[in-house]
Amino acid sequence: MKNFFQKAYCLIGIILIMTVKTKAQDLHFSQFYASPLYLSPSLAGATDGARLAMNYRNQWPGIEKAFTTYAVSFDNYFNAFNSGLGVQLIQDKAGTAGLTTTQAAFQYSYNIQISNFWQVVPAIQFAYGNRSINFSKLRFADEEIGGGASGSWDQLSNDQAQYVDFASSVLFYSPLMWVGVTIDHLTKPNYSFLGEKMQLPLKFVFYGGINIWTERRRRKMESKTFAATYRIQRQKDFNQADIGAYWFNDPLEIGVWYRGLPLFKSEPENKINQDAIVVSLSYRHGSIRFGYSYDITISGLGWNSAGAHELSLIYEFNQNLRLRNRGRRPAVPCQDYSNPLIKQDYTGKYRKKNKRIF
Repeated sequence: MKNFFQKAYCLIGIILIMTVKTKAQDLHFSQFYASPLYLSPSLAGATDGARLAMNYRNQWPGIEKAFTTYAVSFDNYFNAFNSGLGVQLIQDKAGTAGLTTTQAAFQYSYNIQISNFWQVVPAIQFAYGNRSINFSKLRFADEEIGGGASGSWDQLSNDQAQYVDFASSVLFYSPLMWVGVTIDHLTKPNYSFLGEKMQLPLKFVFYGGINIWTERRRRKMESKTFAATYRIQRQKDFNQADIGAYWFNDPLEIGVWYRGLPLFKSEPENKINQDAIVVSLSYRHGSIRFGYSYDITISGLGWNSAGAHELSLIYEFNQNLRLRNRGRRPAVPCQDYSNPLIKQDYTGKYRKKNKRIF
């Protein structure tokens, strides 16, 4: 009977380890526009050519082996089909047992002009995911008591789980503002190691913003821009909002925003729901953009977590600048690096013959 309870406690502990990331919900990037395909499939093909994006996030470095995330994506715009295609690889690691989630996703977007000033971009995404854990790095209670090999290993024959997932999105924008929504985990895939029902809940992401002020310098491909943005995520009982602003003065960009929901209290702690203040700095050199951001933790974790560091690198190439110069590609009015088409004057009417909007 004693051995039975030991195994039960061990299995409960493993389940808690495997579900902690789920309770924290899906991974996120503070520089969400620097990981465009993760934010929304509608941003696939969002430039006049090809784009390569890489992201790295080290969350809570003050806690041993907390969360580390890597992402790389590539997308391209096909003018002949008014379409964008993208592919993204993401890997997230957590904990001393190396709980790892790896996902490969493919996006398709189609661009439609619905008026002289408004564009719409519906999109879909297909994803394949793998979730794994290294049980050999876990230490069980019966190992401590008996001093030998754990009998709990007999219960753990499966250290991987695979799943197929789908997402959809839509984006509306004009030269002054934009609004979009992404719905992920449409199939609610099961990702359990132990065979029980553990489904990824639906995730809703609402994002948008407004171009408050823009100044363009004549005779130069440079500009100054100030834009306010937001991102709201809802996934089962978890809610989160990012609200802030960017100031871009070529080649530098500074961003500050707040993550949390100050008007609501978290359960069951009944405390103000707040997470972090995020500051970012980006630098552009030609077609390459490098960004760094730091999360200043303001939740209950405090300074013990050491916040979060995030790096991003975006490289654009094979850009068809004629689409900009002829007014065929109106700009999404958010900050320069996530939507780099704000360099032209689009106050005139858009050509209706070409329905390409990014």
